[in-house]
Amino acid sequence: MARRSALPIVSEIQKDILSDITKRRDSPQHLVKRIQIVLLTAQGITDEDATLPLQLHRNTVRTWRHRWNAQQENLQTIEAKGDKKVLKDFIVNVVLADNPYNGIRGKYTPEQIMQLYKIACEPPEDSGRPISHWSCRELAEEMTKRGIVEHIPISTVWDFLKSSRLEAAQSRRLDESKVRRSGVSRT
Repeated sequence: MARRSALPIVSEIQKDILSDITKRRDSPQHLVKRIQIVLLTAQGITDEDATLPLQLHRNTVRTWRHRWNAQQENLQTIEAKGDKKVLKDFIVNVVLADNPYNGIRGKYTPEQIMQLYKIACEPPEDSGRPISHWSCRELAEEMTKRGIVEHIPISTVWDFLKSSRLEAAQSRRLDESKVRRSGVSRT
């Protein structure tokens, strides 16, 4: 028989704070989902049963239930002091906040980044790839295959490509605004 997980303990004051946050139109949806997890599991709903209405994976439900439970002592201490604003800030900015990024970002030289752009401009067929357009995954694999990098995450390739498009678009807009201000027609 599976062991039953500890239910989150949510006081009436905490419920009021959580309810107020979920009712606000400007509350981030990830925060609202986390609050819904806490409130549902506090009612005795299992992690598995909470996944369906929230459309989340069981591990996500478990993570946020555990995070709430791990802060029980701090929540009770802050609540005992009677300052609802401090309690709300603690709930939002500590208990239900994302963990800070603790990994080391990859360091890529300007030459490696330029090689990425160069590959992205080549037809994939020239590299023996049976595709018509590069994907971030294919670009990452090709950079590794060519020995440009030992490893590069797909998300990093996307970030580099996205930032270059943004810079190009900003540069194009700046050029167009200069032309408009000068009164010269581009034909």
